[in-house]
Amino acid sequence: MRAEQTETTGTPARLQRLLLPTVERCTLTELYARLHGGAWHSLPDSAIQLPASSAVEFDTYFGGFSVGKWRRHTNVRSVTFTLDASGEFEVQAVLHHRDRATRTVAAALLRSDDVQSHDVGPINLDELGDGLLHLSVRARTDTVIHGGAVSTPDAPAVDARLGVVITTFNRPSYLHRNIAGLVSAFEADPSLAARLRIVVVDNARNVPLDIGGPAPIEVIPNRNLGGAGGFARGLMHHRDQRWATHVLFMDDDISFEPDVVERTLAVLAHAADPDLCVAGAMLTEEHPHIQFEAGATFLTRSIHPFRPIGSNLDLSRPRRLVENEEERPSGYGAWWFFAFPVHLATVNPLPVFVRGDDVLFGLRHLGRHTMTMNGIGVWHQQFAQKNGPAAYYYEARNLPLVCVLADEGYSAAHLTRRFLFQTMRMLSACKYDTAEAQIAGIRQFLQGPDAWMALDHEQVHQAVRAHAGERPGALSRDELAVPKYSPTNPLVPKIVGAAASALGGGHLLPKRFSRRAARTVELSAWSPAATFGREQVVYRYDPTGEGFVADRDRDRFKRLVIEAFDAAAQIKRDFDRVALEYRSAYHEMTSDEYWLGQFETRTGTDYGPGLS
Repeated sequence: MRAEQTETTGTPARLQRLLLPTVERCTLTELYARLHGGAWHSLPDSAIQLPASSAVEFDTYFGGFSVGKWRRHTNVRSVTFTLDASGEFEVQAVLHHRDRATRTVAAALLRSDDVQSHDVGPINLDELGDGLLHLSVRARTDTVIHGGAVSTPDAPAVDARLGVVITTFNRPSYLHRNIAGLVSAFEADPSLAARLRIVVVDNARNVPLDIGGPAPIEVIPNRNLGGAGGFARGLMHHRDQRWATHVLFMDDDISFEPDVVERTLAVLAHAADPDLCVAGAMLTEEHPHIQFEAGATFLTRSIHPFRPIGSNLDLSRPRRLVENEEERPSGYGAWWFFAFPVHLATVNPLPVFVRGDDVLFGLRHLGRHTMTMNGIGVWHQQFAQKNGPAAYYYEARNLPLVCVLADEGYSAAHLTRRFLFQTMRMLSACKYDTAEAQIAGIRQFLQGPDAWMALDHEQVHQAVRAHAGERPGALSRDELAVPKYSPTNPLVPKIVGAAASALGGGHLLPKRFSRRAARTVELSAWSPAATFGREQVVYRYDPTGEGFVADRDRDRFKRLVIEAFDAAAQIKRDFDRVALEYRSAYHEMTSDEYWLGQFETRTGTDYGPGLS
């Protein structure tokens, strides 16, 4: 089948590679290929071995081709699959659709004694409509597959040049591994250097300046201004250089296939909408086949505003991949991997250090232009290990600012409801440091934009970290032996939990009635039934065995309850004024002038309420 072309290029443009598992990235075969009848993957050879009559299907996260999204969002109308293989084998191009039967759209019998590139196609995407397109191979004789690609004769819509920004702080193992992967991509395809440049913003000021060797990778030492400051520095750098048409923000603590960056560049080069943005999905490091999020919405007036899209999908299952093809509008894309056109970024990130900068960037500027796609995703550690007091300080301080700037109708009542819910929740769980950090965060927000812009964020972060306990660490043998809270009757947590909530998580229960033996609960859990009637709880993160011990402190509970309601009274008194001030100050807070001042060394900072 041949597609009608309006404009083609003499050299086919590669849209994505056919990836195979590697020790360096991921060894979970089901994300790359599904093997049948004795087929197997050789990690040392980086090849799939197919004995006669065995088969492999590439209807996988990295092996499939998203027909509908390429059709709707780009000018690509014709594609050809290439398979690098030796042997004699039957190959089919197969389309999975959510609402229709699976069907074969192209087929061939191929043979070569040595490894050669075999083409299947061209295939007209308009005739397919939607779904996940992939290759299926059955060996007639012993066959070896080394890789492949999907390419198009359709000319790019724009000469896309991608400026990558990686913000890092003391994560050398992640950074060096990811830089090595990108360097290998440049070595495999030298033409990438004309389309891709990488800036590493080093907030710890300890990354070697020549980390990329001859590859176009530049290191910019920076003060520790968090992800927001690092991404602001990198974005301003790419603007000043006037080379990049698009910018890609990436976290430093992710793992990814280098081809994901090339796939993103291909989407942007062929984009039908010049404002198109690409949000990379997050897959969890602990369970590499589970999707945490593929884009998200943010409900400003909700107690639980973060709403991930595509959460907990098992991407090793083809049916779930087809489900993941569904277009679902998102409000923003998280900055573990987010690409956007430079011309849309007329302002810089908010100076929030971490938490919320990506949300507002999407809600105000980019979210409605954002797409996700199977095969464009990264692995990231789950957030349970990071959600300690420091994280909740920034969330309590930053999210009200995001809500005020994104929603004119956001009110003191909305903020009070969420603040008291979150703070009382932490207090009932005996997480006093976290509750105290939330109170400090809300008081800093209520100081207004002038006080915010006067902060030295590097010094503030040091103060936040110094005041924060309740962080996962090594547990003793006795603490590891504490049994998990696991009631056999499902009604028990509801009944006990209701009683616990009425008694402040058990803090209003006299100590003589609080004699139940300690139990272990999940690190980020809020379980009133688990803490009720106990003087001690062990919070543990099972993947690492780390955690901390929380001891009930009735006096501290009462003091922090008083402080929380005092902060709530301050919200009622000051919110309307500071909301107007923040809205008026938004462009100043995100200006080049403000950020250039932050990049300079500063001293003598007022750390903010509750932190000095």
